Amino acid sequence: MKHRITIGIGIVLSILLLFYALRDVSAAELMEHMGDANVWWLLAATGVATFSFVLRAIRWRVLLLPAAGEIPYSSRFATVCIGFMANNLLPARLGEFARAYSLSRIEPVGVSATLASLVVERLLDALVLMTFIIPAYLLGVADVTGPGPLRQVFILLIILVSLGLVTAGAMVRIPAPILRFVEKWSHRLAPERLADRLTGLVAAFISGLGALRHGHVFLRALFWSVIVWANNALSFYLGFLAFGMDRPGIPGAMLTQTVIGFAVAIPSTPGFFGPFEAAARVTLELYDMTPALIISFAAGYHIMTFIPVTLLGIWYMRKLGISRAEIGHSEELVEEAVQVGEG
Repeated sequence: MKHRITIGIGIVLSILLLFYALRDVSAAELMEHMGDANVWWLLAATGVATFSFVLRAIRWRVLLLPAAGEIPYSSRFATVCIGFMANNLLPARLGEFARAYSLSRIEPVGVSATLASLVVERLLDALVLMTFIIPAYLLGVADVTGPGPLRQVFILLIILVSLGLVTAGAMVRIPAPILRFVEKWSHRLAPERLADRLTGLVAAFISGLGALRHGHVFLRALFWSVIVWANNALSFYLGFLAFGMDRPGIPGAMLTQTVIGFAVAIPSTPGFFGPFEAAARVTLELYDMTPALIISFAAGYHIMTFIPVTLLGIWYMRKLGISRAEIGHSEELVEEAVQVGEG
């Protein structure tokens, strides 16, 4: 039932955002801009965007090492691709669960430690993306201090990311009091068996937050997060060049990927079609560009960068003997593994 509600909300939001993105845009204008696009710049943008998954696999080593030990790069890259493929093709944003499950299938690593590393990864992504708004702000493009929706969203993001970092940090620094608190209230509010499972889950999750236990590990992970998103910003910039969009420049690429990065976190259809295009339009209209040109870029870039990691994910899934059914039920399989003590 929970998944059906989430999927339903995602479909509705995606349709509404697509209507918003495509308003006042004719098919003829879209085709004209698509036809004028520089194929070589677009292929370069696709190659750079795909290289981001190589960098993500490198960063993941830093996050996994404290709790899971050394995991081969090939396994990390394969499961990164499988996770993003799952987000592109399956509903309910199963990517993180698919990554955790797939890695536990091919390497002796617990799913709780893997999931904890992915939580830290998402927090680092959010932290870096928010800082990428600064260049556009300094250039007077994105005013995050004055009135307007961007300011409210920016403040909300700061609050949420800060709370996430503080909570995760507290779990690492003072695990015993937190575990006692969880154990006490879970046994008061839930049946004994469920309370024991919840306490065990939190304990396993804390053990996986190794990246926050040592400052040098966290800083290394933060460094690689900057590299990941700087590379991705470069791919957006090359995509701009493919459609003759010179004005946004690198700061505009950084701002655009930030807004899109947070937009695709909401419930949506597989592949984030709708939120991606709407976020691109909201951002690039700040540069006085025509809606048709913006949507042509967004659709062209989105589709081209969608294809490689999706194909890689399918290839790795078949190579490693992981079925579509396993990926589709990865959330349940991960929860089951944690409950029986495999995480």
